[in-house]
Parts: sequence; C-alpha cells; structure tokens
Amino acid sequence: MATSQQATRMQSGLPSDTAYLTARARAADAVVTPARRLLDDRFAALFVSEPPPPRTSEEALARLTALDSAHGGFIAEILLRQRFFEDQLIHAVATGVRQVVLLGAGYDTTALRMPGYDGLRYFEVDHPATQRSKLETLVQAAIDAPSATYVPVDFEAGDSLAEALVEAGYRPDLRCVVGWLGVTYFLRRDAVERTLEGLSGLCAQGSLLVFDYMDEGVIDGTAPYPGALAMAAKVSAQGEPYLTGMTPESVSAAVRRAGFWPTDEARVPDLVRRYGGADPYCKDDDFMGLIAAERAVRDSRESGAAA
Repeated sequence: MATSQQATRMQSGLPSDTAYLTARARAADAVVTPARRLLDDRFAALFVSEPPPPRTSEEALARLTALDSAHGGFIAEILLRQRFFEDQLIHAVATGVRQVVLLGAGYDTTALRMPGYDGLRYFEVDHPATQRSKLETLVQAAIDAPSATYVPVDFEAGDSLAEALVEAGYRPDLRCVVGWLGVTYFLRRDAVERTLEGLSGLCAQGSLLVFDYMDEGVIDGTAPYPGALAMAAKVSAQGEPYLTGMTPESVSAAVRRAGFWPTDEARVPDLVRRYGGADPYCKDDDFMGLIAAERAVRDSRESGAAA
C-alpha cells in the first residue's frame, strides 16, 4: 500500500524507500548480541545492500544508537511493533485463525520466520514494484516461502484490494489477522478511514486487525520530541511526508466506527517495557502507538461506534 509520492517512485520500477530503511534497521538488530536483540530478524539482511549489514555487535549497536540518538523512539517502534503483532498473531492462531493479511508488506519476513505456523497462510499485499524486488531477492537467495501468497495491488491504478485477495484465495468468510504496519501516517485521513471501512467488509466476525499510528503533534510540529520532528522534516524532504496523525482516543473511535472492538493498545514506552529486555539500547520517546482490534458482530456496528 503506497502513498501517491511513494507510488510515483514505484511506478518508475523502484521499490519503496521506507521498506528498505525498515529492513536495514532489522538487519542491524539481528547482529546485536542475542541478549540485547529486539527482534532477531535473521532474514532482513537479504534485502539490504547499501550500506551492507554490520558484521559485529559493536558495529550494529553503533549504527542503531546513532539513529536512535537523532530520532529517539523510531528504532523501538520499527522493531518492536513486529513483536507486538506477532504476539497478537500467536494468540489468534491459538483460537483457530489460519489466514494472515499483511498490508504494505514490504520486506516483511513473518512468513519466513514462522513458516507454515500451525497451517497459516499469508497474503502479502504491496505495490508491484516493491513486491517484485522482494521476490527477485528471494529467488536469488534460493529461499522459498510456501505459506506466502503474493498479492500485487496498485491502488493508484484503481486495483481493488477485495478482488485481488479473493482471487488469490483469501476467504472472507473465515477469520483472519490483518497487519497494517508503517503505513497509516503516510496516508491522508480519508484514505485511512476508507481502508478501515473496506477491511470491515473483508474480515469475518472475530478477525483481528493490528496497525500503528503517529501522534498529531508530529504532523503539526507541536510534539515535544525533537527527534520525531526532525524525522518528519527528513521524510518530507525525501518526498514521502507524514500526512495523518491520530490520538489513542481517535484511533479507538475510528476502529469502532469500522466495526472493530479494541482489544489491546501499546505506546512506544509500553513496547520497550514489554520487549526491550533488562538493558534496552533504544529510547522510548512517546509519539507513536499500536492498536489491536477484533471484528465485532456486523449487526452491532452502530452500537459499537457510538460507545
């Protein structure tokens, strides 16, 4: 799922810069001493070329803490949002869910690190340019992910998410887990709302949606975190500006309007406390959050939205 600025880049055949930067952080973390790793994504390095992944824990920590010093909170969010998502996924699988939809999948490696986990089937949705880059890399590395189905969707060209998923074998009548990470703040508010509404029609009762969001203060420049504001200026200069900020209250209201019921929420400090270990190397600047929400009974949408 790409913004118009990202789509312009990808229409030229180039994959997403944002997906690449995320892979770089994950690849560096995988080299850190095991006791201090935040995610341990051993496949992320496949997608990183320049600069090459670090070779020692000291070099990896130097890279990660340099970014963290300049933009506190981003390393924790980029790495630990995945831990939050995977916890939600494992819980859903224990209740019988066997479908996972990854919106804006980028270089996500869940299907590689949890291959065929209890019969899971993954549907990775992304712009064709980024997805093509990922698949070419996997072929070159002779790595297969038999549980993954790749679903190229170009929203700028008018592609339908629902039609693409169903054609790929997705079952709207069965429960699923939807991961939508690193995307909402690059979209306009109406696009976020439309996507939530669309997902409500794709997700059976009891399905789970997990996504992250950025605070309004980062968008309007009032956030008390200089590193977050500096990152906002940086991505804007690169042509991929942050467009939408939300609050925990507005996020909860938005998912309820779309027919979902919040089940778990976490801010960056919560993520660091849950997953950072005894000596986390990342800062916990509090300007981003995550929400998990379950698809409610369809007939109760209005009552849920009004609650």
